[in-house]
Amino acid sequence: MGVDFSHLNPCQREAVFHSTGPLLILAGAGSGKTSTMAYRIAHLLEEKNIRPTAILGLSFTNKAAHELKARVSQLLAGKMSTRGLWITTF
Repeated sequence: MGVDFSHLNPCQREAVFHSTGPLLILAGAGSGKTSTMAYRIAHLLEEKNIRPTAILGLSFTNKAAHELKARVSQLLAGKMSTRGLWITTF
């Protein structure tokens, strides 16, 4: 069973399923950026078969980066390895 995307709002869905090149998500606090990024990364890994080493997730804080890593792992729940996935700050 794949990741359940049903609770995403239309803007989040657009970002998660964006398919042409890199994606930048800019939004205010509490708008769902971390969730959107987590779902996008899970979608790329599980549905698009992108290698973890080909994905870079950037956030502004270490706390957000750790939260993002945890959410991606939770969404994939042992279905696949995230080894080599780059989620960090700049």
